[in-house]
Formats: sequence, structure tokens, C-alpha cells
Amino acid sequence: MKEEVKRLISLVILIFSLFSFLLYYGCASPATQTILKKQDGELVQAKDVVDLPEGEKAKLRQNLVKEIREGLMKYRLSPGDMLEVMYHISWVSEAQDYRLGINDEINVDFYYHPQLNRTVVVRPDGKITLPIKGDFMAAGLKPTELAAVVKKTFSDILNDPVVTVSVNKYSSKIFELQKAITNAPRGQAKLVTIGPDGNVYLPMLRGLKASGKTIDELRDVINNEYRHEFNNLSVSILIERIVGNRIFIFGEVQRPGAIPLDKPMTVMQAIAASGGVLPTGSMEHVKLMYWNEKNEPVLKTINLKTVMNDLRLEEDMIIPNNSMIFIPKTTIAKMNQWVDQYIRQLFLWQGESLGFSYGLGGRTYSTTTID
Repeated sequence: MKEEVKRLISLVILIFSLFSFLLYYGCASPATQTILKKQDGELVQAKDVVDLPEGEKAKLRQNLVKEIREGLMKYRLSPGDMLEVMYHISWVSEAQDYRLGINDEINVDFYYHPQLNRTVVVRPDGKITLPIKGDFMAAGLKPTELAAVVKKTFSDILNDPVVTVSVNKYSSKIFELQKAITNAPRGQAKLVTIGPDGNVYLPMLRGLKASGKTIDELRDVINNEYRHEFNNLSVSILIERIVGNRIFIFGEVQRPGAIPLDKPMTVMQAIAASGGVLPTGSMEHVKLMYWNEKNEPVLKTINLKTVMNDLRLEEDMIIPNNSMIFIPKTTIAKMNQWVDQYIRQLFLWQGESLGFSYGLGGRTYSTTTID
């Protein structure tokens, strides 16, 4: 009789559990491969990936493969990344005549009046001082242009003066730049880190926006800025260290947490980098949340089971920086968790006794079961 009671209790609990589970989960329709994006403050459903025409699916697959192959050329820089900026200076003669700069040392000679000759240095304000007439603006002028200005100014006290200007020592911007970038182990190069504001700060330039750009895009921006001052200078860029980009993965994986994103990575690759999915994890309903170019949150459900079994690469995608991936539990794992939380905990079925009484033939019987 005791064994029959035990079986009766087990059957009642099993039926009750199944019935409750069906009520809880049965009304939910299977998850679809749907993108949800924020619109007017609410998450709205966009077009399902599975509903796309075959041509669009093929395009998605091609873009996925292309971005993986391009590697770091498509990497988007982030604050904290360290770059090596290499400077290439050409010493071929410039087509333009030399213009005087700050700290240039020049000779101003009066052919018929040597007592007025002077050797002077262009001051930080761009000027020089000559006897009798005082200050002259020199920076930015060609030597011949400065000589013409001096001749005209002294013409009221000298009869047809002959003036020449020659440069003894050059302290132009290119030499100042050389001093700033000379580094023995690396040659003419500069290590820079992208700041928290997303900018890089290079010698003789204002802060330049680097975050969000590829290294090729940043190189072009830097070259354009230097071109305003130098005709014989170009730069190239290498990524020294990547620390800014990362993604976050949690749920039913071996090693949840942050993963460095040093190259284009798909959702499948990110899960592999975290140690893979646990037996309790669902590969069919992986959630990916990221932000689009308009800084709007986008939520996508990805069926990685079809990616692996049917090679439907359009279901996978390249993960944007700072995305979050969640691997939910399988239906069976959810049911086990539900039974544990609502049945075992409800009846204190964790090593405690469960007892009740019943009546048969006018007699009362008691039974106790122990887990």
C-alpha cells in the first residue's frame, strides 16, 4: 500500500507540473528571426530575416564573408586604442620659394651702408627689429619680399638703398616637427592613444576625431590636415594595441563576460570564444542587442542551429562594438527550473518529509515520503 501511495503522489505531481508548464509556455508561439528596433520610443517589429527574398539573403551572405576577410581594414577605432603614426618626409626641392618662419636667423645687409647691417632672429611674434626704423614683420614673407619692404621703408633716409636678406639658420615648421617625432627605437614615428573624447592629438595639429574611423580614413584626415602646412610630408598608421572594442556575452555559455573585439567577429565566433553553449542553452533563440548608426537600440533573434546545419549564413551577422549577446535556456531547461522553483520549493521537497492522511474503510492512514 505504501508503494501505491508513493506512485500516486508522483503521478499527481507530474500531471500538475505538466499542466502548469503547458499553461505557462504553451500559448507562446515559437521565436522567429526578427529584428526589433526602437521607433518613436518603442520597440517595433521589422521584417523577418527568414522572409527576405533569396537575392537579399545572398547579399547578406556575401557581405558577411567580405567583412570577415577584410579584417582590421574594416576595424573601427575606439577610445583607448593605441596607434603608431609614422611620418614620411621627402627632402626633394619644393616648387615654392622658402618663406621665413619663427626662430629663423637671417642677415639683413645694406650694400652701401654696412653700419646698418644686422643678423637677427625672427621673434615668436614673427617680427625682427632693425636700427632707426624699428620692427618689421618677417614671418610668412619670402626673403626677397622682406628685402623689398626694408628698402622701401629706409628710402626716406637713404638714397636708393640696396638691401638683401639671406637665411643663416632655418627653424621652419618641418624641423620643429622632426624634433617632436624623433624617437630612436622607432625612427620618425609617434605613439598616440585615442582619448576618452575619441580624439588623437598630434604635433602641430589640433585634436582630430579618430573614434569610429578605420585606419585608412584616419590616415587621410591626418594627411589633409598636415597638407595645410607641409608639401613634402605624409603619414601612415599602424594599430599598436586594441583595447577599446569589446562585446558582452551572458546566459547559457561556458565563460560569460566581456570579449575583446580586435577584428570583425560573428555571433557564432563570439559564442565559440566564450567556450561554447552549455547543454542547457538554446542555439535557436540567441539574442543580440546593439546600437545602429542613429544610436537606436536594435534587438535581433538569431537561429544559429540553422547556420550550422543548413549553412544559412544570412542568419548570422558581424557584431557591432559594445553589443550584448544572450543565450537563453532550452525549453527542457526552463521546465526543469520551473519544477525546481515551483514544485520542490513549494512542497519543501529538498530532503524534507511530505506527509498526508487518507481514509479507507472507516480507518485513517498516514503516510510519509522522504526525497
